[in-house]
Amino acid sequence: MRAEMEDNQSRHVRLLLRLSVCEGVHTMYTSYSSRKWAQVQTTARQIKSRLETGSEETEGVPVTMEMTPVTAQDKAASQWTCVEMETYRTD
Repeated sequence: MRAEMEDNQSRHVRLLLRLSVCEGVHTMYTSYSSRKWAQVQTTARQIKSRLETGSEETEGVPVTMEMTPVTAQDKAASQWTCVEMETYRTD
């Protein structure tokens, strides 16, 4: 019985790890995509304003979007805690 519980727990842990990685990749992609979209919009506005004013200046301070990192607890965190507690108790 214990072997079957450990086997199921192992599968559960692998699924939690997969979920955690998927959520992390999604968060990183969303952040990267948003940052790049903001840079494209900024560049487009700069080009448009230069065309409207007729200036051909290529010098300019590049505008960078500094994004503060946001940490959020993923769905698997509470499950990881439970698994760790169970593993600790059975060792």
